[in-house]
Amino acid sequence: VLATVAGVVLPGDWGFFSSYLIGGINLVVLAIGSTAPGLLTVLTDKFSLVFPDYRERTLRHEAGHFLLAYLHGAPIASYSLELRGARVQLAQAVLQRKLYAGRLEDEELDSLAVIAMGGVAAEAIKYEEVIGQTEDLFDLQSLMNKSQKELSDSEQQNLTRWAVSRAVGLLRENSDAYERLMEKMSQNATVFECIQAIEGL
Repeated sequence: VLATVAGVVLPGDWGFFSSYLIGGINLVVLAIGSTAPGLLTVLTDKFSLVFPDYRERTLRHEAGHFLLAYLHGAPIASYSLELRGARVQLAQAVLQRKLYAGRLEDEELDSLAVIAMGGVAAEAIKYEEVIGQTEDLFDLQSLMNKSQKELSDSEQQNLTRWAVSRAVGLLRENSDAYERLMEKMSQNATVFECIQAIEGL
Protein backbone atom coordinates (compact mmCIF):
# COMPACT_ATOMS: atom_id res chain seq x y z
CA VAL A 1 0.00 0.00 0.00
CA LEU A 2 2.76 2.42 0.99
CA ALA A 3 4.70 1.55 -2.17
CA THR A 4 1.63 2.24 -4.33
CA VAL A 5 0.97 5.56 -2.62
CA ALA A 6 4.60 6.60 -3.04
CA GLY A 7 4.47 5.68 -6.72
CA VAL A 8 1.39 7.82 -7.28
CA VAL A 9 2.16 10.81 -5.06
CA LEU A 10 5.87 11.42 -5.64
CA PRO A 11 6.80 13.18 -8.90
CA GLY A 12 8.62 11.62 -11.83
CA ASP A 13 11.38 9.10 -11.22
CA TRP A 14 11.12 9.59 -7.45
CA GLY A 15 7.75 7.84 -7.42
CA PHE A 16 9.05 4.99 -9.56
CA PHE A 17 12.19 4.56 -7.46
CA SER A 18 10.43 4.90 -4.08
CA SER A 19 7.78 2.29 -4.86
CA TYR A 20 10.45 -0.27 -5.79
CA LEU A 21 12.55 0.64 -2.75
CA ILE A 22 9.62 0.23 -0.35
CA GLY A 23 8.45 -2.93 -2.08
CA GLY A 24 11.93 -4.43 -1.79
CA ILE A 25 12.12 -4.08 2.00
CA ASN A 26 10.44 -7.47 2.54
CA LEU A 27 12.98 -9.14 0.24
CA VAL A 28 15.85 -7.53 2.15
CA VAL A 29 14.45 -8.74 5.49
CA LEU A 30 14.00 -12.25 4.04
CA ALA A 31 17.56 -12.25 2.68
CA ILE A 32 19.04 -11.09 6.00
CA GLY A 33 16.95 -13.59 7.95
CA SER A 34 18.08 -16.53 5.81
CA THR A 35 21.77 -15.62 5.63
CA ALA A 36 22.45 -13.79 8.90
CA PRO A 37 19.68 -14.41 11.44
CA GLY A 38 21.82 -12.98 14.23
CA LEU A 39 21.92 -9.62 12.45
CA LEU A 40 18.14 -9.71 12.04
CA THR A 41 17.80 -10.35 15.77
CA VAL A 42 19.81 -7.19 16.47
CA LEU A 43 17.64 -5.22 14.05
CA THR A 44 14.39 -6.45 15.55
CA ASP A 45 15.67 -5.73 19.05
CA LYS A 46 16.48 -2.16 17.97
CA PHE A 47 13.04 -1.91 16.36
CA SER A 48 11.37 -3.01 19.59
CA LEU A 49 13.30 -0.24 21.40
CA VAL A 50 11.87 2.32 18.99
CA PHE A 51 8.40 0.76 19.36
CA PRO A 52 8.44 -0.54 22.96
CA ASP A 53 4.87 -1.80 22.64
CA TYR A 54 5.77 -3.98 19.64
CA ARG A 55 5.87 -7.21 21.64
CA GLU A 56 2.44 -6.53 23.11
CA ARG A 57 1.14 -5.59 19.66
CA THR A 58 2.44 -8.87 18.31
CA LEU A 59 0.75 -10.77 21.13
CA ARG A 60 -2.56 -8.97 20.64
CA HIS A 61 -2.38 -9.38 16.88
CA GLU A 62 -1.69 -13.11 16.88
CA ALA A 63 -4.15 -13.75 19.70
CA GLY A 64 -6.79 -12.05 17.57
CA HIS A 65 -6.13 -14.50 14.73
CA PHE A 66 -6.05 -17.41 17.16
CA LEU A 67 -9.34 -16.61 18.90
CA LEU A 68 -11.27 -15.90 15.72
CA ALA A 69 -9.94 -19.05 14.10
CA TYR A 70 -11.14 -21.00 17.14
CA LEU A 71 -14.55 -19.31 17.10
CA HIS A 72 -14.96 -20.21 13.42
CA GLY A 73 -13.99 -23.83 13.99
CA ALA A 74 -10.73 -23.62 12.07
CA PRO A 75 -8.01 -26.04 13.25
CA ILE A 76 -4.97 -24.35 14.76
CA ALA A 77 -1.70 -26.21 14.25
CA SER A 78 0.74 -23.80 15.94
CA TYR A 79 1.54 -20.18 16.64
CA SER A 80 4.62 -18.05 17.19
CA LEU A 81 5.29 -14.68 18.76
CA GLU A 82 8.89 -14.43 17.56
CA LEU A 83 9.95 -10.96 16.49
CA ARG A 84 12.60 -12.33 14.12
CA GLY A 85 11.61 -12.93 10.52
CA ALA A 86 8.05 -13.93 9.83
CA ARG A 87 5.83 -14.04 12.82
CA VAL A 88 3.64 -17.00 12.13
CA GLN A 89 0.58 -15.57 10.48
CA LEU A 90 -1.96 -17.73 12.19
CA ALA A 91 -4.66 -16.98 9.65
CA GLN A 92 -2.39 -18.06 6.80
CA ALA A 93 -1.55 -21.33 8.54
CA VAL A 94 -5.19 -21.98 9.32
CA LEU A 95 -6.34 -21.13 5.81
CA GLN A 96 -3.64 -22.99 3.93
CA ARG A 97 -5.82 -25.99 3.15
CA LYS A 98 -8.69 -23.79 1.96
CA LEU A 99 -6.39 -21.78 -0.29
CA TYR A 100 -5.43 -24.90 -2.23
CA ALA A 101 -8.79 -26.68 -2.08
CA GLY A 102 -10.41 -24.77 -4.93
CA ARG A 103 -12.81 -21.85 -5.14
CA LEU A 104 -14.36 -20.45 -1.98
CA GLU A 105 -18.11 -20.15 -1.56
CA ASP A 106 -19.51 -16.91 -0.10
CA GLU A 107 -20.01 -18.36 3.38
CA GLU A 108 -16.48 -19.79 3.49
CA LEU A 109 -14.99 -16.53 2.24
CA ASP A 110 -16.87 -14.49 4.85
CA SER A 111 -15.68 -16.74 7.67
CA LEU A 112 -12.08 -16.84 6.50
CA ALA A 113 -12.03 -13.08 5.89
CA VAL A 114 -12.96 -12.46 9.53
CA ILE A 115 -10.12 -14.74 10.66
CA ALA A 116 -7.68 -12.98 8.33
CA MET A 117 -8.67 -9.58 9.76
CA GLY A 118 -8.49 -10.78 13.37
CA GLY A 119 -5.02 -9.33 13.93
CA VAL A 120 -5.89 -5.94 12.45
CA ALA A 121 -9.06 -5.80 14.56
CA ALA A 122 -7.19 -6.77 17.72
CA GLU A 123 -4.65 -3.98 17.21
CA ALA A 124 -7.31 -1.43 16.30
CA ILE A 125 -9.21 -2.04 19.55
CA LYS A 126 -6.15 -1.11 21.62
CA TYR A 127 -4.14 1.28 19.47
CA GLU A 128 -4.93 4.33 17.35
CA GLU A 129 -2.49 3.19 14.67
CA VAL A 130 -2.31 -0.36 13.31
CA ILE A 131 1.16 -1.46 12.13
CA GLY A 132 0.67 -5.17 11.41
CA GLN A 133 -1.89 -4.98 8.63
CA THR A 134 0.21 -5.59 5.51
CA GLU A 135 0.40 -9.39 5.63
CA ASP A 136 -3.20 -9.66 6.83
CA LEU A 137 -4.43 -7.64 3.87
CA PHE A 138 -2.28 -9.75 1.57
CA ASP A 139 -3.86 -12.91 3.04
CA LEU A 140 -7.33 -11.44 2.59
CA GLN A 141 -6.58 -10.51 -1.01
CA SER A 142 -5.44 -14.08 -1.66
CA LEU A 143 -8.74 -15.32 -0.26
CA MET A 144 -10.79 -12.91 -2.35
CA ASN A 145 -8.91 -14.04 -5.44
CA LYS A 146 -10.17 -17.57 -4.66
CA SER A 147 -13.83 -16.53 -4.51
CA GLN A 148 -16.24 -18.51 -6.69
CA LYS A 149 -17.58 -15.26 -8.09
CA GLU A 150 -15.25 -12.50 -9.18
CA LEU A 151 -15.47 -9.59 -6.77
CA SER A 152 -15.43 -6.00 -8.00
CA ASP A 153 -13.18 -3.44 -6.30
CA SER A 154 -16.11 -2.03 -4.34
CA GLU A 155 -17.20 -5.54 -3.27
CA GLN A 156 -13.66 -6.27 -2.07
CA GLN A 157 -13.59 -3.01 -0.08
CA ASN A 158 -16.99 -3.77 1.43
CA LEU A 159 -15.90 -7.28 2.41
CA THR A 160 -12.73 -5.92 4.01
CA ARG A 161 -14.64 -3.32 6.04
CA TRP A 162 -17.27 -5.87 7.06
CA ALA A 163 -14.64 -8.45 8.07
CA VAL A 164 -12.80 -5.93 10.29
CA SER A 165 -16.06 -4.78 11.85
CA ARG A 166 -17.20 -8.35 12.49
CA ALA A 167 -13.79 -9.29 13.94
CA VAL A 168 -13.89 -6.31 16.31
CA GLY A 169 -17.40 -7.31 17.41
CA LEU A 170 -16.40 -10.90 18.11
CA LEU A 171 -13.28 -9.88 20.03
CA ARG A 172 -15.33 -7.54 22.20
CA GLU A 173 -18.04 -10.15 22.76
CA ASN A 174 -15.37 -12.63 23.84
CA SER A 175 -13.07 -10.19 25.65
CA ASP A 176 -12.65 -12.38 28.74
CA ALA A 177 -11.61 -15.37 26.64
CA TYR A 178 -9.31 -13.09 24.63
CA GLU A 179 -7.55 -11.84 27.77
CA ARG A 180 -7.10 -15.41 29.06
CA LEU A 181 -5.73 -16.46 25.67
CA MET A 182 -3.22 -13.60 25.59
CA GLU A 183 -1.99 -14.52 29.05
CA LYS A 184 -1.40 -18.13 27.98
CA MET A 185 0.24 -17.15 24.69
CA SER A 186 2.58 -14.78 26.53
CA GLN A 187 3.72 -17.82 28.52
CA ASN A 188 4.37 -19.79 25.30
CA ALA A 189 1.66 -22.26 26.25
CA THR A 190 0.77 -25.09 23.89
CA VAL A 191 -2.12 -24.74 21.45
CA PHE A 192 -4.12 -27.15 23.62
CA GLU A 193 -3.49 -25.04 26.73
CA CYS A 194 -4.50 -21.91 24.83
CA ILE A 195 -7.76 -23.54 23.77
CA GLN A 196 -8.40 -24.56 27.36
CA ALA A 197 -7.88 -20.93 28.38
CA ILE A 198 -10.40 -19.76 25.77
CA GLU A 199 -12.91 -22.27 27.11
CA GLY A 200 -12.21 -21.20 30.69
CA LEU A 201 -10.97 -24.62 31.77
